[in-house]
Amino acid sequence: MIKFNFNTYTFRLFTFWGFVNLISGYGCLVYFQFLTFRQFNLIDGFLLVIFSILFLHLSYGASIALFGFLQYLKGGDPNRCIIKEVLLNSTNIENVPVAVVIPIYNENTIEVYQRISEMFTSLKSSKDGKSFDFFILSDTNQLHIWLEEELEYIQLIKKTEGFGRIYYRRRKSNTNGKSGNISDFCRRYGKNYRYMVILDADSYMSAQSITLLTKKMESDPTVGIIQTNPKIYKSQSLFQKLFEFSQKLYSEYYLIGANYWQMNSSSYWGHNAIIRIEPFIEHCALPKLPKLGALGGKILSHDTIEAALIRKAGYSVQFTIDLEGSYEEYPPTWIDSLQRDQRWCQGNLQHFWFLGSGELNFQSKISIVLGIFSYLSSALWLLFILISLVLYLDDLRFFRLAFNSKEFEIIFKEFFIGKALQLQVITLSLLFVPKLISFIIEFHKPKRILKSRFTISFLFLIEIILSSLMAPTNMFMYVQFIIYTFLGKKVIWKNQNRKVDNRISIKNAFSIFKFPFTIGLFLSIILFISEIEIFFWISPIWLSWILSPFIAMYTSKQNTKTDRTETKESKINEQNALKLVLSDPYVYGNHLFMVRERLLEKEKSKIALKHLCDKLLMNGPSSISTNQLNRILFSKTALLYFHSRYWKTYPKNRNPYWN
Repeated sequence: MIKFNFNTYTFRLFTFWGFVNLISGYGCLVYFQFLTFRQFNLIDGFLLVIFSILFLHLSYGASIALFGFLQYLKGGDPNRCIIKEVLLNSTNIENVPVAVVIPIYNENTIEVYQRISEMFTSLKSSKDGKSFDFFILSDTNQLHIWLEEELEYIQLIKKTEGFGRIYYRRRKSNTNGKSGNISDFCRRYGKNYRYMVILDADSYMSAQSITLLTKKMESDPTVGIIQTNPKIYKSQSLFQKLFEFSQKLYSEYYLIGANYWQMNSSSYWGHNAIIRIEPFIEHCALPKLPKLGALGGKILSHDTIEAALIRKAGYSVQFTIDLEGSYEEYPPTWIDSLQRDQRWCQGNLQHFWFLGSGELNFQSKISIVLGIFSYLSSALWLLFILISLVLYLDDLRFFRLAFNSKEFEIIFKEFFIGKALQLQVITLSLLFVPKLISFIIEFHKPKRILKSRFTISFLFLIEIILSSLMAPTNMFMYVQFIIYTFLGKKVIWKNQNRKVDNRISIKNAFSIFKFPFTIGLFLSIILFISEIEIFFWISPIWLSWILSPFIAMYTSKQNTKTDRTETKESKINEQNALKLVLSDPYVYGNHLFMVRERLLEKEKSKIALKHLCDKLLMNGPSSISTNQLNRILFSKTALLYFHSRYWKTYPKNRNPYWN
């Protein structure tokens, strides 16, 4: 007789997914009744399959919110990852080496270094501060920013007294982007550290949160990754404030609900997290995918796969919802957010390769499927809406021909439209009831004054309106991203815009949203002329598409005074960067200090570099290629030779660029 071990994992999986399928099944039953009112053909069957998939996804979102509410009202999930100082006081991390790594790529150097300075200084003053080293891992490929990073690094370690504790390293080639940057760090320095705290360029974590994460890892050797819930901060544009409010109001319940069924196979977001380095190095090397256009090659979104691989190795991936002191910035505009989504879209679609792996556990595979479907569902929704629209018009024509006006009124409008309205109510309930419950909980929290309750009510209303207007356009743009991916158009890795003062121009807005705007305009005109009922029925869709450029412009505006103050202006810019690094004694000396000496450099190579230096001095930068210029900038031999030749050559004998 087979004994069935009904443990916590099994109970939660059955309970949660049983509830999801119960809601989904009811929605599918109502839709089936709607479809079979007149007849049920092959197209109806196809629509039912699409609807079943979409409604399952919709039911999942509502279910994690509902389970989150229940756990929250109970005082929190008893099986969650609890990180509290009182529980970890006895854990000693005095001699535990931890690396705090910050990958950067063409970022605002002063802002990034300011955050690093604050984090390092606060950690240094704590009793466990000696355990932590900081690594600035640069993949910057713009010369003036690269040189600024080097100059500011010297100032940073002087200011913080971080000699031997804060390190700066720039790769010659940014192979495989951020994941390649982290991989390079692990290969070179990983063996010296037990844990690695990964931050994004816009991340900030308090000394206490970093220390408590380390203590939690040290107290439980079965944990491979702990992901924090970074709060959005430094919001200045209306778009940022909208999502900051949305996160504060809703995210906690959704995360608690997701964690209910994921448990030790939780989400990992690739930043604001701590990782056990040894198993990460041993088990989480990312494979190169088979060649298949944009779906092959290097993996763009690495975090979900790394979490699955470390789980496969027997370590848990935990998510801490309660830990305070973890922050990140949000993209300043809708367009910036969509550009990031395009990268994530392609990255998540690439994950389908891993679904055939029999060694990944159930939760990991479900997380991969949910990641893929978070974008693929947009294409299915659009397809579903278009086919349904065609069938509706066909049914409308049939009923008008088959019945007189009175019979048509009774049969079509009361039953047919009645079922459609029932479906719409169910769908809208799944979308908006969780938001409404979140609002009610927040509204009735103790110590809320009347003014505070009025403010939260107003913001809740604005969030509902704007998010509802943006959702159909997001669907359209995701479909566009999916088409680009399947056509083989790869996403080019670019630095992320974090500047709030770059308000979207009308030209830029219409350039990005030209397709949804044009299609929305034509669709609304055609429906208004031909079928007024459908015109109103799908008005949320065409209205969103038409308004998308204007919403993007409006939400990009900065509605608060910036608190970001750059204390000094960099003397390095695109025009003078090369001149400074090769001629200015201070900038040159600083760069020379950063370049590693190649002990095995061949004499033939040295001679070739000197010829390049002579060519550069006499003919200017345009006379050599970018690769040749990089060879000079990465060679101590070339740098010493050029600098000497520069100061020994009369200005009139040099190319005018150098004067």
